Amino acid sequence: MLAALTDLSGIGDARAYELYTYYETPQKLLNAPESIVSEFHYLDADTYEGLQSLNKAVEKYIHRFNEYETDGIRILSIEDDQYPDVVRDGPAPVLIYARGNTDILTGTAIGVSGSRKTNETGQQWIRSLSLELAEEGNVIVSGGARGADTAAHQGALEFPNSTIAVLGTGVNVAYPPENELLFEQIIRTGGLLLSMRPPDAEPTRHSFIDRNELLAALSDAMIFVATDGSGGTMAQYEIALKQDKPTFVPPSYLEIEPSSGLTELRDSNVTATMQTPTDLSNSILGSRSQQKDLDEWI
Repeated sequence: MLAALTDLSGIGDARAYELYTYYETPQKLLNAPESIVSEFHYLDADTYEGLQSLNKAVEKYIHRFNEYETDGIRILSIEDDQYPDVVRDGPAPVLIYARGNTDILTGTAIGVSGSRKTNETGQQWIRSLSLELAEEGNVIVSGGARGADTAAHQGALEFPNSTIAVLGTGVNVAYPPENELLFEQIIRTGGLLLSMRPPDAEPTRHSFIDRNELLAALSDAMIFVATDGSGGTMAQYEIALKQDKPTFVPPSYLEIEPSSGLTELRDSNVTATMQTPTDLSNSILGSRSQQKDLDEWI
């Protein structure tokens, strides 16, 4: 039902969920009176007509989703118990497509972002750091891209059930193509591929912006390995700040490149330089303790 609703003109994920939850049952929504148009500003006569004939679309989605499940793809609805609360409270896509071990969605997750052109020094640093973090029981979350992302996943793969690749494509589409074997290894070792897009969706510019929001939402903290101050890594950084995630960068003496953006991040009073995994662990524990204190006053 939720997927079919998003096919209606002007109905995105947030509006679909609003309509879905407005009525006690999906059937009551399908049988809604025409007066519903006056209750929701984004509905008009055309969308109401589409709503009345939604049953056929729902049947098609049920058939399609059954095929996905047969192929080993799990569809997490926003009302599914395994749908992460942090995502429900954040970007809240009505559906998340998953290949692999969804049980690791409950673990402490460390996000990693960095330039596709990260030099070998930076790649080795995040590869080693991800290995240490995974050894301590953390899940490494990254975007499956070239450079820093790939190195982060590789480091975490030394331990089972330790990495999630959040993709801007569907979970059946390897992008970049050379990471197809990496994605297969992630699944084989108890990791997970996630996407907000249907399994066979090809890459688009906007899909990577959506990917970044999901990646940040899943992360308890984020590490930014390398950036020239522009592009996807800086966009990811802005999203992390909006979501109040602790953010970290490597120390300058490591000579990781590109570094012009890292200099900017180090000058920020909300981003810490990370020397060891302990720096990150202490920050996460501190932010959770602060949240607990706040909850006691609510």
